Amino acid sequence: MRLLSPTHFLVALVVAAALLGGADGCSSDPNVTSAKLYIQQEDYTAALTSLETALAENPDNAEALALKGRVLHLQAKNIANPMDRHPLVEQMMAALNRADALEPGDAEVAVIRHSAWADEMNSGMPLYHESGGNEESLTQAIQAFENAIYIQPDSSYGHYYLGLAHLANGNADDAIAPFETAIASGGGDAGAYLYCGRALLATGSNGSRALEVLEEGAGLYPDDEPLRAELLNAYAATGQTDRALAAYEDAIARDPDSAVLRYNYGSTLLQAERFDDAIIQLERAIALEPDNANTQYNMGAAYQNKATAVNAQLIETDDDAEARRLRTERDGLLEQALPYLSNARQLTERTLSCTPDPRYHYDASTQRCRDTETDQFAPNASCPCSEVGDICHALFQVYAQLGRTTEAEEASECAGLDMN
Repeated sequence: MRLLSPTHFLVALVVAAALLGGADGCSSDPNVTSAKLYIQQEDYTAALTSLETALAENPDNAEALALKGRVLHLQAKNIANPMDRHPLVEQMMAALNRADALEPGDAEVAVIRHSAWADEMNSGMPLYHESGGNEESLTQAIQAFENAIYIQPDSSYGHYYLGLAHLANGNADDAIAPFETAIASGGGDAGAYLYCGRALLATGSNGSRALEVLEEGAGLYPDDEPLRAELLNAYAATGQTDRALAAYEDAIARDPDSAVLRYNYGSTLLQAERFDDAIIQLERAIALEPDNANTQYNMGAAYQNKATAVNAQLIETDDDAEARRLRTERDGLLEQALPYLSNARQLTERTLSCTPDPRYHYDASTQRCRDTETDQFAPNASCPCSEVGDICHALFQVYAQLGRTTEAEEASECAGLDMN
C-alpha cells in the first residue's frame, strides 16, 4: 500500500543574474589587448593563444587570468553536453581562482563566476524538469548541477537540485549528501527537508535520521503541508504507528475534508490491524474522492483482512454453531471486499488506458512480465496492465474462498498465477 502526499513540491527556474560585458578598454599588455579583440570577433581559440603568451611572460598577470576565465566560459557556453563542458569548467575555475588570489574581490572575476554558475543551473533545470524520468536527461542534469557546484560550492541551489536529480533518477543514496549540504548551508527551505527525509527513507536503513530531518523541518516550517504529510508518512513507514496515528488525528481535526489525510490515516490503521477504524476513515476518503484506486483497494483490503482474522477464529473453534456463525461473518466480509477491489481494478486499468496483451502474463512473484510463447521474462520490467497484478491477486483470493470458480480463474490469469 502507498501513502500519498497531498501536493507535489514545485521548484522555480533560476534566471542568470549577470551577463558578461561588451568591449573592454585597453591593456598595458599587447597580448591581452589582442585577446580582447579576438573575443569581440568570437575567435576564442586565437584569444586563448594570445592569453597563454601573456601568461608565459607573466604568470601573475591577473587581468590575463580573468580574461582567460571569460574565454573558457564563452567556449563552454557553446557546448550542449554538460559532461563535455566540465574540462573547460575546470580550466576556467583554475584561471579565475588564481586571478582572485592575486587580486581579491575583482568584480569581473565575480561576474564571470556567477554567470557561469547561472548557465549551468539554467542548463540543468530544464533537463531535470522535462526529463519525464528519462535516465539520460537526468544524468546530464546531474552533471550540470555538479558543474554549478564546482563553480560555486557554497550555493545551496546547486546542491538542492543535484539532490532532486539524483532522487528522480532512483539514486536515493547519492541524493542525501547534496540535500544535507543545502540544509547545512542555511539555504535549505521546506523542500530540502522534505526531499532529504524522503531520500533517507528510500534507502531503507536511515529511518531514524529521516525522522530527525523531517521533524526539524516541520518545526521550522509548521504550515508547510507537503512537509507535514511526509513526516506523517515517515512515522508510518518506520513503524512509529502510535505517533503516526496521533499525528493523523491532529491533522484531520484541522482539515477534516482532506481525502489524502483520510486515506493515509485509514491505511495506517489498516497496517495496525484496526480494521473497523480503518474502514471508517477509508469510507470517508472514498466519499471525498471516489475515483482514487488506492483508496478503493485499501478499503477492499480492510474487509479482506478482517475476513482473514475471522477465518483464523473459525479454524480454532470446535463449536459447530459458532463455526457456522463465523463462516457466515467471514463470507459476508469477503462479499463486502469485492466491489472495492473490482473498482480498484477498473480505475487502474482506466488510468493506464491499457488493453492486456494475451501473449504476456504478469508474474506476481517477480513482478515482471513473462512471455507465454517463450516462457521467458520480457526485456521490459513490466507488461501491459501489470500494475493491476496485485489487485487481481487479491480478487483471486476472495473469489476462491467464496467458491466462485469462474471469477477466480479469470482473476488468477490477470494476476499471472500458475493454476497448475
